[in-house]
Amino acid sequence: MKKSDSDSKISFSDSLKRLEEIVRKLESPDLDLEEGIKLLDEGITLHKICKKQLTAAQTKITELLKETGE
Repeated sequence: MKKSDSDSKISFSDSLKRLEEIVRKLESPDLDLEEGIKLLDEGITLHKICKKQLTAAQTKITELLKETGE
């Protein structure tokens, strides 16, 4: 996965599924160092994307609740 603006367009659900795949692969005893580093890099990128999406969702929910007086 390349780090670009298009990465932020990936859905939260798809990001989470890919992160789960990456974790399974990283836990494999047969994983070589280079592949592990690539997977870790991709996982960190996906983590950042998910965190950004969750923060945006939290902000939107807070705004909606303020509008409704909750």
